[in-house]
Amino acid sequence: MRISLIAKFTFATSLILLVFMGLLDNINLKNFRKVMIDYAVSNAEQVADVISQSTYDAMLKNDKTSLYHMIGRNAKSEHIEHIRLIDPKGKVIFSNISGETGSVIGKHADECIMCHSSESPDVSTTSKSRSRIIITRSGKEALGFTKAIYNQPACIAASCHFHGKNDTVLGLLDISISLETLRHKSREYRLEFIMLTCWLLLMIGVLVTILTHYLVDIPVRRLVRHSALVAEGDLESRVPISSRDELGELSVAINHMTENLGRADKELKGWADSLEHKVEERSREIMRMEEQLRRSEKLASLGTLAAGVAHEINNPLTGILLYASILNSDKKLDPDLLPDVERVISETQRCAGIVRNLLEFSRESSPEKEVIALEAILDELCTFFHKQPDFENIVIRKNYGSELPLVSVDPNQIRQVFMNLFINAGHAMPRGGGLEISTYRSEDGKYVCAGLQDDGDGISEENLARIFDPFFTTKTEGTGLGLSISYGIIENNGGKIEVKSRVGEGTTFIVMLPVSV
Repeated sequence: MRISLIAKFTFATSLILLVFMGLLDNINLKNFRKVMIDYAVSNAEQVADVISQSTYDAMLKNDKTSLYHMIGRNAKSEHIEHIRLIDPKGKVIFSNISGETGSVIGKHADECIMCHSSESPDVSTTSKSRSRIIITRSGKEALGFTKAIYNQPACIAASCHFHGKNDTVLGLLDISISLETLRHKSREYRLEFIMLTCWLLLMIGVLVTILTHYLVDIPVRRLVRHSALVAEGDLESRVPISSRDELGELSVAINHMTENLGRADKELKGWADSLEHKVEERSREIMRMEEQLRRSEKLASLGTLAAGVAHEINNPLTGILLYASILNSDKKLDPDLLPDVERVISETQRCAGIVRNLLEFSRESSPEKEVIALEAILDELCTFFHKQPDFENIVIRKNYGSELPLVSVDPNQIRQVFMNLFINAGHAMPRGGGLEISTYRSEDGKYVCAGLQDDGDGISEENLARIFDPFFTTKTEGTGLGLSISYGIIENNGGKIEVKSRVGEGTTFIVMLPVSV
């Protein structure tokens, strides 16, 4: 069973207050009883004085009848239990309790012990020492008070007096006063104190509960709620600061901790995103390198095969072309056969061109590198193609970067690559369009990049993966070796070539050439 903090705190506070109230009740009750007993002793002494004064004349006259009558009448008071007269020898000469008159009280009795506690009895004692608490025959608590009757000059001078001049104490007046009123008052006082204690405990409990709720419970609940939000991942949550005490300082510390956790979480997420991005980039780069390696191996194999085929085909083609040319120039040839001979010559020349391309594709000639400005080659080609009929409806836009470094390449080979890319762009826009040429430096600073972006129909994804393969083409004319040759040239010059395209959005070729060191 879960017990709330308010219940625990209220119970503990009430228990402590109850213990202290109980101790205070006992202390107050003892003090009250002491004060009441002192008050009862004072009243008993006054009663004894009143009785002594009222019986003064009867004692001077030795009128025992009147004396006993007066004492007996005073003994009928509801607060007086009994009154006794005791002579110096301890004999009870009068008592309002029948059967007690004539009895003798020893020196060690409660009535006499206060004076006879030593060998020489005290002549006078304090009122407090002459009082005692006794239990009556009916079992009630009473206050016993003893007053000495001293020998006075008036008594000695009286004619009826039979006491000697040297007698000091003529007797004792012993009075017992009921303490039932004191007991009732004590009980009422204790009851009132208990009721007051209960009322105070109730009020203190209510106040402690209210104050604990607003000063402790609400801030603690805020901290618990905040901890739950943080556990759920809400690191933007903050605890309201409502006080400057320890709970307020704890709230400030928790807010600071949450802020640090949020900052650390953002850093971890940033590192995770950066790591993921780097992994993706590295994976793409590895895939691109693998693709380039496969393409290079494929091109190398095809180059070897093409070189062998080209050499084998080249000699027969040369002979065919030679004899066809001789036959075509022979005047004895039948005019009806002349078109056929010319057709043989054109097709043979066409095959010879394919063989030259194959030989060029398979040739691994080392580039003769020079340090040049890439913009110079691009400007030269732009001027050349601007005058070509295929570029009549094509707008060429230049977007060159500023302060680009020089590149170290073979200018003739690079010119051939860009000329091939210009031609492909013109074929991709038969109805006209725009060709944007931009130059910039790569992010790692190792390359100067040239991008050629056309507004053509674009290339599908399945064709984009094969665009650099030898003999692959989507045109009705051509051998499909142009981009393969360009790819080999760029690699031989230490660069890279990439292509981006979407159907209906155009194509962008990016040539990256190494910066001159």
